[in-house]
Amino acid sequence: MRTAWITGALVVAAGSIVALAVPAAAPAVLLGMLGPLVVATGSLVAMDRAYRQSPERVSRLMLRLFLGKIVAFGAYVALAIAVLTLDPIWFIGSFTVSFVAFHLAEAVHLQRLFSN
Repeated sequence: MRTAWITGALVVAAGSIVALAVPAAAPAVLLGMLGPLVVATGSLVAMDRAYRQSPERVSRLMLRLFLGKIVAFGAYVALAIAVLTLDPIWFIGSFTVSFVAFHLAEAVHLQRLFSN
């Protein structure tokens, strides 16, 4: 879980620097980071709980989480760009960087869980 906290802190710090450097992009950058941050945190907590109860359940849980993420992220991006009218370049850029960073953190976390 430590890797996830470090990754989260780095992504939030990078997004904050961009938001301070380009104030007009701040809402798009911060909301672009918020979705992946919330979802990754929820995924990590769910995977930890499932692993503690029964390590065999983690794979099935990951599949369900993946399907839920597809739907949630699709709706989130559509809402942010169409309804909130955020700048799509800044939003998608920060969303993509956050998404990749948090999924890498999840992968490292899973590797550590199953290597014990």
